[in-house]
Amino acid sequence: MSTSPDNRPRRLRTEIPKPLDPALVASLSAADLGLRRGAVALAAPSPRWAEVFAGVANVLNAARPTGIGAIEHIGSTAVPGLAAKPILDLAIGFEAEANLDRIHPWLLSLGFLCLGEKDASRPDLMYGFEIEPGIRLVNAHVIEHGAAEWSSYLAFRNYLRTHATEREAYGALKRRVALQNPGDRIGYLAGKAEFIHARRSH
Repeated sequence: MSTSPDNRPRRLRTEIPKPLDPALVASLSAADLGLRRGAVALAAPSPRWAEVFAGVANVLNAARPTGIGAIEHIGSTAVPGLAAKPILDLAIGFEAEANLDRIHPWLLSLGFLCLGEKDASRPDLMYGFEIEPGIRLVNAHVIEHGAAEWSSYLAFRNYLRTHATEREAYGALKRRVALQNPGDRIGYLAGKAEFIHARRSH
């Protein structure tokens, strides 16, 4: 299935989740994660984040539909030693021929909220997971496996994992921008954008 602007899936945001999957709840409990929607705050890096991702991925993989190529841990919680907003970011890569009408109910059945498309310029279909309403624990980005945006997510993560000086510089930038934008998520993202875009091709 193509993710071009004319063909990519359209899903409406919903605030009415199905019952939360007990195994997913268990994997996220006491996980040093959770941030109120729209807030900007950083947490010290936690070695548990990688373990929590492994647990979440196991739950997802146990019932995943055909057409899922990979599930990856992305974002700052995927980079050891880097401060991060305490929300686990996942990239769920679907194959080009996948039936997204099966992927959508799979995530809803686990208790994810459908958040709609990330924005007009990017093909991510976004889902969030919350145990306490309004406190986000997981953001799941559903995107075509191997597409440009998929590769960019992994390239930036891997670059920070292997370049300590750049990782430290990014951490300092994140702290500065977070202090400048304590309640402004859009401003926080804009303040990091130039750094990220300059390094996503590495």
